[in-house]
Amino acid sequence: MRRLLGLVLAVLLVVPAGLWAYTGASQQELMQRIQQLEKELQELKKQLQELKESQEETSDTVDEMSDLMEKFKDNMGKFQIWGDIRTRVDSTRAHVPRSYLGYFSGFRYDQGLNHMVTVFGGVKNLKGHKENDTIWTNRMRLNFKVSPTENTRVKVRLAYYKIWGMSDNYISPEIFPGMDNNFTFGVRPSDSRLYVDRAYFNWVGIAGLPIWVSFGRRPTTHGAPLHLREGLDKRDATPAGINFDVPFDGATIGFQYHWPWPGRIRVCYGRGFESGFKLYEDRAKDDIDFYGFAWDVIDDHERNMLLIIQAFKAEGIMDFPEGTFYFSDIGPMHVTTRHNLGDIYEIGATWLHKVDIPYIGLEGVDYFISAGLSIADPDKVAAMPVYNPMMGRVINMYYGLLGGFSMDPRKVDTDTHAGWAVYVGARIPLPWIPGAKVGLEYNYGSKWWMPFSMGTDDVYINKLTTRGHVAEVYWIQDLPAGDALSKYAKVFLRLGFQYFWFNYSGSGMWLGEPHEIHELDAMTPMGPAAMQLFAPLDHMFNFYASFEIYF
Repeated sequence: MRRLLGLVLAVLLVVPAGLWAYTGASQQELMQRIQQLEKELQELKKQLQELKESQEETSDTVDEMSDLMEKFKDNMGKFQIWGDIRTRVDSTRAHVPRSYLGYFSGFRYDQGLNHMVTVFGGVKNLKGHKENDTIWTNRMRLNFKVSPTENTRVKVRLAYYKIWGMSDNYISPEIFPGMDNNFTFGVRPSDSRLYVDRAYFNWVGIAGLPIWVSFGRRPTTHGAPLHLREGLDKRDATPAGINFDVPFDGATIGFQYHWPWPGRIRVCYGRGFESGFKLYEDRAKDDIDFYGFAWDVIDDHERNMLLIIQAFKAEGIMDFPEGTFYFSDIGPMHVTTRHNLGDIYEIGATWLHKVDIPYIGLEGVDYFISAGLSIADPDKVAAMPVYNPMMGRVINMYYGLLGGFSMDPRKVDTDTHAGWAVYVGARIPLPWIPGAKVGLEYNYGSKWWMPFSMGTDDVYINKLTTRGHVAEVYWIQDLPAGDALSKYAKVFLRLGFQYFWFNYSGSGMWLGEPHEIHELDAMTPMGPAAMQLFAPLDHMFNFYASFEIYF
């Protein structure tokens, strides 16, 4: 650059001087021309200096960006973010048989007790078909994973799940148990807020051994094999869904082994309710704790086999989870855990396998079978003050764990009851339709079946809590949305149909005594057996369609 500038200046000095000499220009004019050239030279030097400084700044910026990119790449090697967003529409029709329902209709302030009491409405006839033509929901989940050190992992999931046009899930009063509390935030429809669904950290490889510990809000919802019907290829939680589908706060210690096949053993603890100082008359006196054992006997990714055996205990189970509850036609109410009713035990096993069936041309068929056992062991008859408008005064309504409601505490069932359930299904890729999979599922729950499954991907009820039969068929179709730009990328449409045959009342609730649906007609309307928190259904069907993107 400097050589070129020197050459240009020499030419400018020599050529004009020769021309002026040739033309006989005066010395004064020549000096003016030289001064002008010197001025232009200084201007060129100034521009050259500015260019040099600009090049140096650009070089510094490039170096800084290079350092920043190296740091960014270094951190991205330990940090991952992914998620999914879904829009879904359901159309549901349910039938309430010819049964009268003892129900709770509202609340009133009692001067004598100095607090709100529940109003017992007596008898209400809800028979007939109940339907909701369309209900739309949006769900978004954001997952974060970071490794601050070589042996630690932090995992977080934030979730938003909302019904279009609503700020809560008050959509099925007197029919399905609706609630917003610690066990439902982020996994059942709520408001527009982004909830912490999961947030926990793992410390792995302790003392160089295949042992880890974990603390925080646990990954305990949408467990195997529920991920198949959600369009996923890997399970999304620790426990199998047959017994347990609810988020909670707790801790885990685990051990991983690789012989004779890959597997792991976990021992878990959780807190379901903190009773605080023992001063409140209207709160449960004991904490509610969870204890669990989850054994992945086989977790072989190469052979696509998964066998889970699990056992859990909910100790001192609450009557109502503290939060918002929807069980009357007058709207939601805030409830607190008033009593510890007893213990619930859960035992289950799940087998999941992917196979090829070459003689009919099928590859990658997922099938599963799950079995569960629940044991409800009550140890207390609780009392709730209610206002009886027919009697014109406040009385005590007594109840227990699966023991029914009665004005006479001696009529509340305090026996231990065991229930069982089975869940089977398959997801089959269709080779003649690119990107298509069809799923078939069936589950059955007995009279006293009581899983701990308040979380659900569906709007109204977790189908695995049903005391009776449920059949489901669904279609998953990958959509032609272009080349995947992320390893998490999935875009698909899911269509499904569910049919419920309810044999017994109270599916999914540990309050109220289950009875055969049609027996309720013959029972005394005001008797303890007929008193139910929610209307008994004998059958229901639900169509759904969802558009889902994973990113």
